[in-house]
Amino acid sequence: MKKLIVAVLMAMTFGQASADGVKIRDVFREMPDSLMPYLSLNNRLDFIDFLDSGMKAEVRNTLSGMSEMTSMADDSLTIRMSNGLRVDMLLMDSTVVMIETFLVDSIYGESKVSYFTTQWKPLQQPSLSEAQKQRISSLKLQNIVKRDDDLLNKR
Repeated sequence: MKKLIVAVLMAMTFGQASADGVKIRDVFREMPDSLMPYLSLNNRLDFIDFLDSGMKAEVRNTLSGMSEMTSMADDSLTIRMSNGLRVDMLLMDSTVVMIETFLVDSIYGESKVSYFTTQWKPLQQPSLSEAQKQRISSLKLQNIVKRDDDLLNKR
């Protein structure tokens, strides 16, 4: 009888873990087109399929340019939307962080960070751990000239 109870408890625990185990691919698949007008649902599905098949994940976007998903893990993905835009998405607990980095070249650019629920409802600044904030910060690019101006103005 004890073995049966232990087995049931373990099954409930693992079942709960998999129910809560949302992955970035699932969230990305359900993303509204309005948040990323460059890509249609079919483009997003193709990205996932291509990476799963070990192929280069490149698609023709809605502006007739080429976009490429360069990486995807369980909790993050990176897309080069065009030569001037890179999008990083992070799944942090039940928060989706979308970092859009607008590039002039490899040095100059600026990032915009947006937060959403996993159902794509906008969030204000969520409470994040220091490690999560550092991870977001490592993906952001701030124009060097703007950063220097900000530093000079603080003195």
